Amino acid sequence: MSQMIPEELEEFVTITIPQEDGTEQEFAIVDSFNADGSHYIVVSRVEGDLVYDDEAYIYRAKETETDVDVEPINDEEEYKKVIEAYEATFENN
Repeated sequence: MSQMIPEELEEFVTITIPQEDGTEQEFAIVDSFNADGSHYIVVSRVEGDLVYDDEAYIYRAKETETDVDVEPINDEEEYKKVIEAYEATFENN
């Protein structure tokens, strides 16, 4: 079982992402990276003024003139490649 370690929200940019059930959830952007010509963001859930690092989610992100559009990664092969690329960023640092 992973331990939830809340961090203060003021350190993060937040984004609201629509969920499959029709609701919206606020997330903190904890990292971003490029892989295979696309841009991705890593987000963690927000509750109140705290960001929890017990789970992280990766979304494909596209900047528009006024906002950032996020898309879930539904293709299993793309998801595997994105995870490998993200993990490689830690190995190179």
